Amino acid sequence: MASEIVTTPRDLIRRLDRARGGETILVHGQFGDMTLSGLRKESSVTVAAATPGAAHFERIWIEGCENLTFAGLSCWPLAPVEQTRRRKHLIEADKQSANIEVTGSVFRGRVDSDNHTNWTSEDWNAAKISAVFLAGPRCVIRNNAAIGIYFGFFVAGTGSEIFQNTVFGFSGDGLRITGDNCVAIGNRVTDGVKIDGNHPDGFQAFKGDGLLSGLVVKDNTVMEWSIRPDNPLRVELQGISLHDGPYENIVIRDNSVAVSSPNGIRIHGARNIEVTGNRIRHPDGPHGKFPQLRIVNCGGSMVVEDNQAEKFGIPNGIGRRNRKPDYTSPF
Repeated sequence: MASEIVTTPRDLIRRLDRARGGETILVHGQFGDMTLSGLRKESSVTVAAATPGAAHFERIWIEGCENLTFAGLSCWPLAPVEQTRRRKHLIEADKQSANIEVTGSVFRGRVDSDNHTNWTSEDWNAAKISAVFLAGPRCVIRNNAAIGIYFGFFVAGTGSEIFQNTVFGFSGDGLRITGDNCVAIGNRVTDGVKIDGNHPDGFQAFKGDGLLSGLVVKDNTVMEWSIRPDNPLRVELQGISLHDGPYENIVIRDNSVAVSSPNGIRIHGARNIEVTGNRIRHPDGPHGKFPQLRIVNCGGSMVVEDNQAEKFGIPNGIGRRNRKPDYTSPF
């Protein structure tokens, strides 16, 4: 059930405080930089733009909340981003926030991010803010667009998902997962740039404190560039990266990767993997040596079948029907 339209940050906090599960709060106007704290609902409460593009936020910080959905919002800073050692995100939820969903929203490094292919490194650094980071369990990032940003979409809590999002123009990683039993499905990541010491990946997964288990990466497209191959900041993008094991029970299936890095898809230190039906090729045409499908220091059950790549670095005896890329077939 939708409420009357809320137009100020103070009224939004008041409405959220008294909202019950199943309610939708419609918002319209400028909401600036907001903090939402201690809002734990029995079922989902939705904050939604009254009409597409009607509600603009500079940043939303979520702490100790549960069962909140944010839909149809516009998020970007209105001034150059002050750089700190801690990465900033347009929407960020802490580890104590569960069942947070961000859907159908647009994230920009700055208001003119549609022009990011003409940005200088100074422009990129002035807009160095990431899109969404949800650190708690059972969170969802679904059907959003991030344009001209630092890092794209990132989940760290158990049982979370990144589903059918677009990242167009980024200088960090497009997608990142650091939690167990998570999925990245149906996303599109294109046009990476290099502006600092970070080496961008289309998708990267790791766990800083031990084993990462139960990851599914499926039906995603990662392209180094899509509209301006002569961009002087164009990065040698890495595709789908599992560099820092240990990993266990990993599925990487039916992804399309076009990058110039040797690492098209790389898995290091995993047990029980399925890598099937992936298309990996060079963005500039047949290359002969890379990008590669590389599987290093892995064991247990390994199924590596029906993949395309310029070269394969996989254990002897485990691959079937792997072959060179078909460059006549579009992504």
